[in-house]
Amino acid sequence: MATTRDDVARRAGVSVAVVSYVINNGPRPVAAETRRRVLAAIEELGYRPDTVARHLRTGRSNAVGVVLPDISLPHFGEMTQVLSQLAADRGQQLIVASTEWDATTERKQLEFLAGRRVDGIVLMSVDPLRDFDWLAGLGTPVVVIDRPAAAVKGAQAATHHLLDHGHRRVGFVGGPAGLVANKRRREGWVAALRSRGLDVPDDLLLATGISRPGGYEAARQLLSRADPPTGVYVDSDVQAVGFLRAAADLGVPVPDGLAVVSGEGTSMAAFAIPSLTTLEIPRREIALEALDALSLDPKPAVQRVNNSDFHLVLRQSCGRHLS
Repeated sequence: MATTRDDVARRAGVSVAVVSYVINNGPRPVAAETRRRVLAAIEELGYRPDTVARHLRTGRSNAVGVVLPDISLPHFGEMTQVLSQLAADRGQQLIVASTEWDATTERKQLEFLAGRRVDGIVLMSVDPLRDFDWLAGLGTPVVVIDRPAAAVKGAQAATHHLLDHGHRRVGFVGGPAGLVANKRRREGWVAALRSRGLDVPDDLLLATGISRPGGYEAARQLLSRADPPTGVYVDSDVQAVGFLRAAADLGVPVPDGLAVVSGEGTSMAAFAIPSLTTLEIPRREIALEALDALSLDPKPAVQRVNNSDFHLVLRQSCGRHLS
């Protein structure tokens, strides 16, 4: 027979209500020694809360869903890790669903999580510009993380940095051409070039897979040009790592023969060879904004988090290393 809260209460010498306060972190405070006895009884008896019963009683599952394009990419992996840590601090569990960059799969994952009665969903959409009015019918609040200003201005700042180094042939390596994020960052690259009176070098613009092999192949193409770039903005860190490897294989020294800046700012950037100058984003602050939005009462059906902050971290790949 499964252990119940009554069993825990008897073993700890407290009321069932006190056991509930300890398990749910409230609504009433519990003395430290009493909490210790309850937790010891829970451990000794192997008690596991009945999450289904709790949901029926409180209307809350204490679970938050996250829907994202590709969990294998460091950017989304690190964002998920931060969300998981912050949710755990609030007594919530994270349920993660990946869409593999497919809008139809994204909708199915959102419907699945809503069917699981999660308390809310954080969405990093394949297409943040799509019509999200249908989300109101899910009955579950959704927060869309979308940073259009940061995408444009970040790529612009990174390109300006290369131009400030004296580069005039600055290339752009991004993801598949149809992705909204890629279009926005390309916009920033174009704006930076035009602000200096430079023509946009279409021969130095490449769309490739968001992967190390994608970055490797982009480098092979760009660096084999008759007039190759001397600086390149690479949209993701995984692409940039592949790009650096191809440059080494082709005998192009970085940064002496080619300057590289990447646009994601994941932890791998500091450990690339050479270390990558990159745009770091405030993942913790973004995650906090998303979870705070889900805790609003009453909760709007759909909200957006548009944190526009970023920071250009200078390392070896652009020719200027700040230790």
